[in-house]
Amino acid sequence: MRTALLAALLLLAIAVPPAGAADSGDPVPGGLAAKGEWKLLEPVRTFGPDNLYEEIDGEAELVLPYGMERLTVAVLGATARPGTEVRLELYRMASPRDAYGIWSQYRYPDQEVLRIPPSEAIVSDASADFFRGETFVRIRSKPGDGSRNDVVRISREIVALLPGSGAPPEEARVLDGVPGRVSGTILYQKRAMLGYECLAPGFEAKFTTEAVSGHYLFLPPAAGGGAGRKARLARELPAYREVNPTLFNARIPSGDLWMTSEGECLLAVAGKISAEQAGPLLSSFARRLQGICRPAP
Repeated sequence: MRTALLAALLLLAIAVPPAGAADSGDPVPGGLAAKGEWKLLEPVRTFGPDNLYEEIDGEAELVLPYGMERLTVAVLGATARPGTEVRLELYRMASPRDAYGIWSQYRYPDQEVLRIPPSEAIVSDASADFFRGETFVRIRSKPGDGSRNDVVRISREIVALLPGSGAPPEEARVLDGVPGRVSGTILYQKRAMLGYECLAPGFEAKFTTEAVSGHYLFLPPAAGGGAGRKARLARELPAYREVNPTLFNARIPSGDLWMTSEGECLLAVAGKISAEQAGPLLSSFARRLQGICRPAP
């Protein structure tokens, strides 16, 4: 009897991971701990769409539209530096595009960035945000001497553990090269652009030139085809009109919205922009597409 009880307790001890074990299904916390330079300070926690509010109540509404599948939270310390503390948030998204989309929501002009080819991380003395494959990563370090080095070092180690590319979507790369584009303003929006749901999902970027400023909009091929998209734009955009067979206009609070189709994509510029100004901007935009406006699958 006593032997059987001891055997059962031994099996239970083997089956149940110790506190702090990285058994979340995400390989990154365990991978960091296994290298020996970092140790888990508390058990790894995971959250899904149904209970995400328990961890990030104020930001759940931002994350969920991008197809968040799992959030893994780990708190680690540097083995060689007692007292250090780094909080790691790993958001497993529905696709690499969605991971980029969430990252883009935290990207602003004049932020400091760290190149982690082929992408970049938004960094400060105690934080870093970046994406790799389907994962959006947020790192927050306990402020103090060496916290910036901790953030940079663990960011590079995480990148090596995550599968997939850190390259932005091809639409974002197109916007990166348009005339006058303001650095740090490219966004992938899932719900709406400029306040209109019919303009999403899509990409936008601010621009400014000597003559005019406003927004570029880039809508990838729609699942329902161009005709269905055009009909929806006509229904939902204020004062929508067809200027000519290739140019469409709507009046929105920020000014004029000028739109044209290029293959299966929709290109637009918005702001206090005349038709004469919009034409060259849209033509330059279209020349950069390089055949990416294929029909939606």
